[in-house]
Amino acid sequence: MKDPYLKPVIFGGLFITMLSVVFAPGIFLWAIVGGYITVRLAKKLTKETIPLLEGLLLGLFSGVIGGTCLDVLTVISFKSPENQQLLIRTLEKNWPREIHPPANFHDILPSIFVTTCIFVVLISILFASIGGYIGTVISKQTKKIDS
Repeated sequence: MKDPYLKPVIFGGLFITMLSVVFAPGIFLWAIVGGYITVRLAKKLTKETIPLLEGLLLGLFSGVIGGTCLDVLTVISFKSPENQQLLIRTLEKNWPREIHPPANFHDILPSIFVTTCIFVVLISILFASIGGYIGTVISKQTKKIDS
């Protein structure tokens, strides 16, 4: 049995990933647009109105794929010692004066990566779900106008 939602979800997730790689601070916007695109593509493939719950789930799953792909790319890119040293120098330079810095910044890198990865996935899921909601609402509005 073929799932008509699989391709839109994968496309929406990869859309979030690609645009976030180009301009990372825009992850909020990219996730919203990725969730929206996922719902619109699913509507075109199924030629049916997408219920609200399904629209939210489509956005959620595209956010999971987008956030996970971003996390994998981040971990791969920071496997190189040069990128790790760049991150450590940035941490040392921008560490808050009120907080005592750790003795070795290299020891806290794993916890920084885990925390960052969790936030990236949560941000992607939340905002892609918002995009899925927007896509569902707009799809219903255009159907009413077309009728």
